[in-house]
Amino acid sequence: MTTTTSLSLDLRNRLRRLLDRPQRHRLLHGYPLAAAMPFADDKVRRRAENGDSELCLPINPGDALLVGVLPHPFCNPKISGCGFCTFPHESFSAMKSAAVVQGVIKEIDDRVSRQPELKDEKVAGLYFGGGTANLTPPEPFRCLTRKVGQAFDVSQAEVTLEGVPARFIRGEPLLIDVMQEELPARHFRISMGIQTFSEKRLEQMGRLGFGKPATFASAVKAAHQRAMTTSGDLLFNLPSQTLPEMQEDVRRAIDIGLDQICLYHLVMFRGLGSVWSRDDKLLSALPNNRQAADNWLALREFLIASGYRQTTLTNFERKEFENDPRRYCYEPISFETDRAQAIGFGPAGLSFIRSPEQHHAIKTMNPESSAEYLQAVHGEGVTWNRYFQYDVRDLELFHFTRRLASLRISKTEFTKSFGVQAWEHYTPRFELLVSEGLVNDSPDAFSLTPRGMFFADSIAGFLAESRWDVRSDRRDFDVLNSNARGYM
Repeated sequence: MTTTTSLSLDLRNRLRRLLDRPQRHRLLHGYPLAAAMPFADDKVRRRAENGDSELCLPINPGDALLVGVLPHPFCNPKISGCGFCTFPHESFSAMKSAAVVQGVIKEIDDRVSRQPELKDEKVAGLYFGGGTANLTPPEPFRCLTRKVGQAFDVSQAEVTLEGVPARFIRGEPLLIDVMQEELPARHFRISMGIQTFSEKRLEQMGRLGFGKPATFASAVKAAHQRAMTTSGDLLFNLPSQTLPEMQEDVRRAIDIGLDQICLYHLVMFRGLGSVWSRDDKLLSALPNNRQAADNWLALREFLIASGYRQTTLTNFERKEFENDPRRYCYEPISFETDRAQAIGFGPAGLSFIRSPEQHHAIKTMNPESSAEYLQAVHGEGVTWNRYFQYDVRDLELFHFTRRLASLRISKTEFTKSFGVQAWEHYTPRFELLVSEGLVNDSPDAFSLTPRGMFFADSIAGFLAESRWDVRSDRRDFDVLNSNARGYM
């Protein structure tokens, strides 16, 4: 018989193993990670093609709808993945990009044809992403935006274009102008990967062609002239990077007028598969988890003291946007799992649809490579090739992981959705997280402590263990939840 003491010790050891591992940002993907989504076999695909009610859930008209569009999987840094990136990417060419964009347009047409209720459905947030969406050639991008505007009602949508800084201000016509010309949306914003203001480090990443500090400032100015808001991603805990250097990056991001600053701890460890992860010298220059977390705490305080408000795990927005309709909405809406659904188009596009009574849901993922994606789009049936069917217990964990990304789990909302008895599965784990100083416990919510924010991926994995102990064997969970799988 397992005693309470031995159970507590076992849980504590499990948590500490997770905390000792490299910390990642996979929590932003929600539960489950892509690595835990099985590939669809012929039987599943036939069920989906025949409109199986468990695989082809209709959109709930009362929910907020998010639409993510990944125009292509291409990028062109001088160093593969900029040395650190683990997202799927292929070498860029305008011709290949245009072909994939045409595939995305076809996918949108096919989806609306199969689900006519989607036509003119109101969209709360539209995101052109994939990291380098703004590398898309102008005319294919115009056709794509026009198609999205024809398929959905974007009049009240927030529209984001993500990409490399230089492409926001170079080219004719500019994609930021095409976007505004073709989409009658409520608000527009850009999101760019800055990573660092150090030109030496940008050169090390092979990113100088993507823009230098002056380029970053020009992109912000161009967006603001068009009444767009701006967001920039920064990396910290780079090899041999000192805290003053990290703070200097943040200070310069503030100075160029970014409305939102996103901080990402560098994910790197032996076996990751990125270029830098094979360099022993770079690996040895990384901080340990304790120092890396201390750096996070210092940067977080620096931003808050500089007039920014933390809105999610990685995002900080100027305080004046708190009650402004121009504040960033797409990501916070995605955390409202009982009130929001998402449709993803393009390579690696993710969709999540939940049944109205919240008893089950389905998450699907499109093929990642351009060749496999185009083959799926031009074949018969659904485009997606990976899927995950949620039951109530899975939806509980999806709720937790999304709410953790928003920093707070409302006890009232969880109980309303799943019942007071649902807490029984997780009580010992939450008690341990609180005792370890990772989570605060108040009468109405569990919230991440600042230190817990750095270890949020481990916290999510720790909570998910309770389900994977039932849903698969221990070995499968350790493989899927190890830091050898998944992006970022």
